[in-house]
Amino acid sequence: MKRKMGYVLLFSFILMIAVGCAQKPVSESGTNEPKQSGSVQPPNNSGTQVEPNKEQKQTVEVFFADTQVLELKKREVELAFADNVDADKYKKTFEALQNNDDAQLVSLWEKVELLSIEFAEDTVTLDVHIPDEAKLGTSGELLALEALTTTMFQFDEVKRLDVLVDGEAVDSLMGHSELEHPIQRES
Repeated sequence: MKRKMGYVLLFSFILMIAVGCAQKPVSESGTNEPKQSGSVQPPNNSGTQVEPNKEQKQTVEVFFADTQVLELKKREVELAFADNVDADKYKKTFEALQNNDDAQLVSLWEKVELLSIEFAEDTVTLDVHIPDEAKLGTSGELLALEALTTTMFQFDEVKRLDVLVDGEAVDSLMGHSELEHPIQRES
């Protein structure tokens, strides 16, 4: 019995040493690499420096419906987006249309799924999926389109807006009113 207990203790001791040796100290950066002190930098063999995406901030106007869904109300939202990524500004703006934390306002785009968004030649093209629970009546559909166009057309570079549903240019967004392809900015 003493011999078995000795083997168990010896095995436990060896196991603790093995586990302790396997763990390396973690640096402040969260990696297992040793800490570098001074101004020593790792060599850059590529010869060119890759600049990370710069983030830009902009305050935009986003439009929501009142609680009766009778008229639009404007809210200003500050967005942060990647400066050199195409359509990131428009994607973040659409996401702001979907997110509302004001109990006095209703997001008409909250349940609509954004499949893709592109910006090319002064046109923003949105491809969305509209589940049944996101469909609105005639006045709601008209207000939703007005909220979207008013929000997107605040950017000077956007002259046209094309809204596709599941990749197709449909006649109506939710089945009630005509949808132009593309929607032109009014002068």
